[in-house]
Formats: sequence, structure tokens, C-alpha cells
Amino acid sequence: MAVTTGSQQLLEFIKFLRGRDVPISPADSMDAVHAASLLGYADRSALRDGLAAVLAKSPFEESRYHEAFEIFFGLPESRSPENQIPPQEGSEDPADQPPSDDQSSANQQQSPQQQSSALEQAANASEALTQLMASPLLRALQNGDEASLAVAIEAAARDAGVEGIRLFTQRGQFTRRLLDALGETVLRDAAIDLESHNRAAFEELQALREQLRLRARDRVERAYLIHASGDTEEFLDNTLSEVKLANISPHQMIRMRKLIERMARKLATRHGRRRKRHRRGQLHVPATLRASIATDGIPFTTRWKAVTKRRPEVMAICDVSGSVAAYAKFLLMFLYAVQDVLPRTRSFAFSSTLGEVTDWFEELPVEEAVTLVNRTYGGATDYARAFQDFADLALGDIHSATTVIILGDARNNNSDPRLDLLAEIKSRCKRLIWLNPEPRVAWGSGDSAMLPVIHHCHLATECNNLRQLERIVDKLLADSRR
Repeated sequence: MAVTTGSQQLLEFIKFLRGRDVPISPADSMDAVHAASLLGYADRSALRDGLAAVLAKSPFEESRYHEAFEIFFGLPESRSPENQIPPQEGSEDPADQPPSDDQSSANQQQSPQQQSSALEQAANASEALTQLMASPLLRALQNGDEASLAVAIEAAARDAGVEGIRLFTQRGQFTRRLLDALGETVLRDAAIDLESHNRAAFEELQALREQLRLRARDRVERAYLIHASGDTEEFLDNTLSEVKLANISPHQMIRMRKLIERMARKLATRHGRRRKRHRRGQLHVPATLRASIATDGIPFTTRWKAVTKRRPEVMAICDVSGSVAAYAKFLLMFLYAVQDVLPRTRSFAFSSTLGEVTDWFEELPVEEAVTLVNRTYGGATDYARAFQDFADLALGDIHSATTVIILGDARNNNSDPRLDLLAEIKSRCKRLIWLNPEPRVAWGSGDSAMLPVIHHCHLATECNNLRQLERIVDKLLADSRR
């Protein structure tokens, strides 16, 4: 089936939506094309609502959809009066104009008909300008023919390849390409000829050229929003996810929060659905025999042994001393962002003394809770005292389905870190994961006790950016379903 112009534009819109974090499958795309063919493109509101019913499948996606629709199919902004094509005669009441005795001022405020006459008079003296006056582009500009201008600009945009724009700094380059494809060079040459000997005709032609330039620039900026902004956002997100968490500046926190939320939604989608198991388990023979007494020993009804699985639980122990406080902040933000699929998380913070901060994260927004944690438990690091406090608080609550995550650099100021308590924690839990923000080559250097710590962990890994943190949480969620 041949793709119509409207369908092609709709496919570009779908691509634009994907760049704005709205997942759309090929089946959704086919449904959208079918819906648009039924609704048509004449009624903008009907098209918007019809496509929303097909493409937006959650409140988040609906909000992103409406925002993208207004950008992609937005109506052109009205121009200011100084940028408008001069109105036709009779559009203004001459009585509204302020009286003036200055003849030069009156000449500067000529009527539109007088300005048109000046350009026509100049055309009578130049064969090249006469041909220019007959061109469809100039006639459309003079008459304010929006439909003809829109068609001409779209055709020139395809010829100029404006969909290839990828950087905001390329606006000028692609605007020039679009103007050349429209034939604006002829207008420019005519303006150069008129500038020296016919000022009135020159100013009129310059006003028309400015109108054309503004329309071309708007078309290029719209192409940037459609084709480049999604790529740019993806590039910025990928770059930010690879940056060390300690180097994230305050002005990047808004983007960082959105990135964490996106990763959390992806992990929730991947691990949130549990597959049904058709295996019935082990036959409960005594219960089956008892149930068969009513049927003379014939086991019409079978009984199966119920297997009670303990729900997974995560205990996060975070060092919030100055060297690793930023990493603890993002770990806690990430863990609490995936609470839909990992609902049982207990949080502990320490520098020297250790305390449970779970209630703070349940009662306060995550960022406020993190700030309170850093203010309350920040200070010099003492792993021995922290492990002892944790043993007193929660060692008895660890069971075979518990995952313990410890975030710290294992630098204990050359004192005993009490690895015997760490070994006790490992013996009780399902997994003990140690996340160290320092590069692996620095483990064991100086006062680092990381090398002996490794032997008391199920997994010890470097974790200093959001991408590594996502992989670890992904593995944690996958293991919790087994």
C-alpha cells in the first residue's frame, strides 16, 4: 500500500513521540494510521483525541503525547505588526492615524496601495523585475496566501533536506538552504538592484523577504524539534548516565531525576509481571487420602503441598560520610523509585554511628529524606561501630530471602572494620552486595580494607555512575524472582 503524505507525516510524529520517551510498537503505529484515515486531518481536535486513544496508554504517556502533539502539529504563531505583510487598503480607518504636517513623515507612512504601486512602477522599468512580479512566490507573499506559502515551504523543505538537522547551531545553515530552494536568491538580487535607485520599492521587497525568512526559520526550528531534539535528549541522557555521580551538579538534578524515573519504569516493566506456572507442585498424599474417604477411597479430589515463599527484602546500608555521600543519595533514590516491584526496602545510614532511616523515606520525599540523612549521620567513618549497630538493630531480621546492599569505600582510617560481623551478615542473607564508588585499581590502597572485604561478599563491584547502578538493580530484581 502506498504511503500518503498524511500517513508519512503521521509516521514522523510517531518517531517524534518515541524520541520523547513514549513507547510505540509497530502494531500501535498501524492502528494510528488506520485511525487517522478514518478521522481525517481536517478536524485537529478529533485527530488529537483519536490518536491519543491509540498511542497514549498511561497518564504519563498521555501528558507527553499532548505536549508532543502541540509541538508537532502546533499552529504557527502570529507575527507582530511590524513583521506582517502590509494590510490591504481599507483595513485601517484613516481617522485613527495621528495627523501630521510633516510631508516627509507622510511619505514614510504610505498606504499599502502606494507601496505596491512603487514596486509595480519599478517593475515597468525592468524586464527582470517584471518576471519576478509574475512569480507565484512573490504573488503569494503580497496577497498573504497562507496555503500557497505553506505548500511551497514544505516542498522546499524536502528539497533542502531540513530533516537532517541535528544541532541547534545548524538553524542558520538550514534556513539558508530552505530559502535557496524557495528561490529567494532572485528576490535578493532584485533588492540589490533597487536599493540604489528606488528606495520605496526596495523597502517593500525587503519586507516581503523578511516575511519569507521568518517563515523559513520557523520551519527549520520545527524540523529541529521533530528530528533532532529526541536525539539530543538521548545523547544528553546517555552522557549523564556515564558521569560519576559525585560530579553531578545541582542544575543537572532535574534531568537526573527524570532519568532515574525512566530507568525505574523500564525495570518495573521488565520485572513487574510474574508468569503463571502450570506445574502444580508436590502431591500431598495424606490430605488426598482424607479427601477420598467420601468417595469410597477414589481420589477424585487431589491435594497439593502448599509452598510458602518468603517475599524478598532489601536492606540498604549506606555510608554517608563526605567521600561517598553523593553516591548514597542516588542509590537510595533509585531503590525507592522501584518500590512497585521491590516494595520491601529497609534503609540504614552511617558514618560512625548507624541508624535506620526507613521511616524518613516513607514519610518524606526522597530528596528531603536524603538531605536529613546526610545531616544526621554525616561525619568520620567507623565501619566497626556501624556493623555493631546494624547487628544490634537488624541482624535478627535477616533471613534466606534478604539481600543486603552495602555502599561504601571501605576506608576505615586504618582501624579494624570488624569483618567478623560482615561474615555473620553474609551467612544469614541470600546475597550480600558491596558497591564501592572507587575505581577497582584503588581497592586496597592506603587505608582501604576492600581486598579482605571481597571475601565476605557474594558480589563486590565498582559502582560510581547511574548506568552501573541500573545494571546492579536490574540483576537484583531478576534474582529476586527466582
